Amino acid sequence: METKKFLEEVLGDGYYSVLGLGDKKVQSFHATIDDVISRANELDAEGINAYFGLATFTTSNDRKVTNVKSLSSFYLDLDCGVGKEYPDQNAAFQDLRRFIGATGLPRPMLINSGHGIHVYWVLTESISYAEWLPVAQGLKDMCIQHNLLADNGVTADAARVLRVPGTRNHKHGTQKPVMFFGTGEFHDVEFDEFARLIGKEGVTIPTKVDNEENAFKKAIIENSEFGFRNILTKTMNGKGCEQLKNVMENQQGISEPLWRAGLSIAKFCNDADKAVHKMSERHPEYSKHLTDDKVELIKGPYTCATFAEEDSEPCSACPHWGKITSPISLGKSIKKAPASKDIPLYPEPYFRGAKGGVYVRFKDKEGNTEDKMVYHHDLYVTKRIRDEITGEGVVMRLHLPQDGLREFTVPLTSVTSREELRKQLAMEGIAVIGMEDIMKYTTTWINHLQAKTTADLARTQFGWTDDEHESFVLGKEEICKDEVKSNPASVQTAGLMSYFEPKGTFDKWKELINFYNRDGFELHQFIVCTSFGSPLMSFLPIHCAGLHLYGGTGVGKTTAMNAALSVWGDHHELMTHQDDTINSIMNRGEVYHNLPFYMDELTNKSAMELSSLVYQLTSGRQKNRMSTGSNIERKRGKPWKLIALTNANKSIIEKISMAKAMPKAEAQRLMEIETQSMQFGSKEETDKFNLDLQRNYGHAGREYIRHIINNAEEVQKLLETVQIKVDTTAGLTAENRFWSALVAATMTGLILAKRLGLINYDSKKVFDWVIGRLKDNKNEVSGMSISVEETLNDYIHEHWSNVLWIKSTEDLRAQEDGTTNIVIPEALPRGKLVARYETDLKRAYLIPKPLKAWCVQQQINYTSFIGELKTNLGAVNTTMRLSKGTHMNLPVTRVIAVDCSIENENKTRDTEV
Repeated sequence: METKKFLEEVLGDGYYSVLGLGDKKVQSFHATIDDVISRANELDAEGINAYFGLATFTTSNDRKVTNVKSLSSFYLDLDCGVGKEYPDQNAAFQDLRRFIGATGLPRPMLINSGHGIHVYWVLTESISYAEWLPVAQGLKDMCIQHNLLADNGVTADAARVLRVPGTRNHKHGTQKPVMFFGTGEFHDVEFDEFARLIGKEGVTIPTKVDNEENAFKKAIIENSEFGFRNILTKTMNGKGCEQLKNVMENQQGISEPLWRAGLSIAKFCNDADKAVHKMSERHPEYSKHLTDDKVELIKGPYTCATFAEEDSEPCSACPHWGKITSPISLGKSIKKAPASKDIPLYPEPYFRGAKGGVYVRFKDKEGNTEDKMVYHHDLYVTKRIRDEITGEGVVMRLHLPQDGLREFTVPLTSVTSREELRKQLAMEGIAVIGMEDIMKYTTTWINHLQAKTTADLARTQFGWTDDEHESFVLGKEEICKDEVKSNPASVQTAGLMSYFEPKGTFDKWKELINFYNRDGFELHQFIVCTSFGSPLMSFLPIHCAGLHLYGGTGVGKTTAMNAALSVWGDHHELMTHQDDTINSIMNRGEVYHNLPFYMDELTNKSAMELSSLVYQLTSGRQKNRMSTGSNIERKRGKPWKLIALTNANKSIIEKISMAKAMPKAEAQRLMEIETQSMQFGSKEETDKFNLDLQRNYGHAGREYIRHIINNAEEVQKLLETVQIKVDTTAGLTAENRFWSALVAATMTGLILAKRLGLINYDSKKVFDWVIGRLKDNKNEVSGMSISVEETLNDYIHEHWSNVLWIKSTEDLRAQEDGTTNIVIPEALPRGKLVARYETDLKRAYLIPKPLKAWCVQQQINYTSFIGELKTNLGAVNTTMRLSKGTHMNLPVTRVIAVDCSIENENKTRDTEV
């Protein structure tokens, strides 16, 4: 096997360490395996023993355990030779075979180190130090149990180095090659399987499952460091290690083994450079060079048992005996992370661990400094906010190793309630059992920010923040002239924030949006440009301009609307759909405020729902409603000013006309375009367009808004110019103001987007096309006027079965008893009587109450209608007995008498019933 392949197998990603030991000690870090091999060869050529770090490291300046990023193998060092554990390599090899057979461990890779044997079990994946350490400890214990004489200081030391294959062992004046036994081929092993094999020997091995306990342990291990100064402080206070006190105070007479034992503790502390020499400077054999060499040979911190073997007396009364395994544990603390531009310093006494996480530092009952973990991932408060509905709250950030940054809002009312805070945090993926520590931590943050900052307003609506157009809220951002501010989520916007996160690339989106840049696709180009036109509605006096597209399938209406919404974000989420209620649709419109508002498939909405939708959309406000659970009006946002697009199979105006007599008002508020089937090219082309659109969105809107903010006056003038041209060319009047606003804003948006290089549509072709559609709408609406005769006809026909149809009794003589002769009715009412119609005289007698109710339902002005009846048909208010001439004897009632035989000079159609 080649050295490069071997190193690639036993090392993962990160920085690689190379150590040279000889007349001098040199260490270097490298970013590539090739650099490792090159440096090892340089050392070897100089007669220096070349070693490589068995772990990879997070940074390129530290080979300590606290800097370990990952490991990809488990290993043993079998020393051979005179005075070593094995007399020669053959003896070591035979004992290793016995060990493998007894334990069932897989066959390892073996390297001839020149004198001894290096043993490797190479893993299929790189693992963290927290996952590696318990298994390595288990392997070390297994070697002891089975009497394999491996160097125990190596097996569980993640910062260990071993020789680089392909170099030479220069010890003892020889130059023995470091090489693979045999071909060097091996079979790598799954970590879980290796851990299972180690664990079956009675050694407790944590699994890789990242439950809360294991995740906490992993975080503590990765953030831990040891300080010799901490140990000495405790020792001087009578709470530390008497052995180390003896080593420090009696340097002149201390035995060499105890001196070395003391050095083993100092070496693995973060202040080792000072500690090892402070401990040694008064020893008779002290020299800096000698001490450094002695320290280099130490392979790990000595245990309490090792100290006791040399001198048992200091350990006999130690309060820590049996509670810790090594004096180094007394110096343990959590390493603080330095200040970061991305993550703020936590308020004291809290701090961030070097590898992340939240910790608190405090004094115990005996005055010793202790560190405690609050949460194992980075979690902190960034700002205070004021929500108009929920009151004050805080914006928190959570950094997860796989999901990245997550920002969310927590109401202050939840922070002070253990159960409510648990629910709020759990919804964001923060699972903790004990809430007391995290509640105190969050409260400390709030008090810290209250002393230093003011609360930001949590925007309840997207779009423009003021009438001066100085900033625009889009998802998590507030876009200003010279900066982009963070926009905290409010109750209304929280669920929508992620929809505006950009995806894919801007260049790819620009390529996609010009898919429609072809002749005959002016409809689709206009739809796309309504998305650019919507923010411009804030410059106009109209609250909402609506466009309805109707026609059969195969036109690409919905796809074009998706493309338009991709200007701002995730089109699938930003569009409302057929199953959404009118109230939810209106609520979405209020939150969008100035963003385009698109509704897909209104086919199944009723006529009256559609009429209400048209009026409510163009009014710019939701219906006023009461707050849930209280007798207070719900807080409403500012009126929206936007462009709304809808689509269905049928015309909205036609459907409304089936339920009400005159939908002309709705028709003036909603421009309609009937779409025709079109040829889009191949199915593969359109499928790819749709797929790419799902992967690229949310880029253009930001650049577009910045341009408007920085050129607001110019944009205003351009819009006014375009509107004048639209009105003049199409012959629009004040009655057509909604259509005028729609087309003017859209065409201005097209011009601006083209100037910015976002689209490349032919503005003249689109303008000519939409002027034609405006004229079509004018022609449709002009034929929607209805005469008083037609309205009366509609009323009579709708209530035909509730009218008494009968001849008059005017030419009949009365009976001797004074009663009127009986006339046989032509048709009796089947339901509630609403009118009497005398067929011979063509005269109708209408009961006012049901007539007024019908007019209200049809949105017809009742007073004006009665006035026209009087003017055109000579109607009069009178009283009569409607059942006259029948067996029924109803009382006299007020009626409106209409002579239907009168010919209206201006009528153009027959109005006779």
